[in-house]
Amino acid sequence: MNSAAAAIPLREILDMKAAASYLGVSRSHLSHLLAGKVPGVPAIPYVRAGRRALIRRTVIDRWLQEQEQHHQPALSESR
Repeated sequence: MNSAAAAIPLREILDMKAAASYLGVSRSHLSHLLAGKVPGVPAIPYVRAGRRALIRRTVIDRWLQEQEQHHQPALSESR
């Protein structure tokens, strides 16, 4: 783990800024992911608290795992 990652406290519930940083994407792109506006990619589940979007870290991790499973090439395709 690098020193930048070590400095970020692990919180269970992330706001847009923290979730974007966790995923390594811009807040704008995360907003599109949450709204389901990225073609071929399902929306990330979240809740609204007023104007704030809140996302559980476990939901992001599960969403990533699902995307990895759906987008892995078959062994026959890689040859």
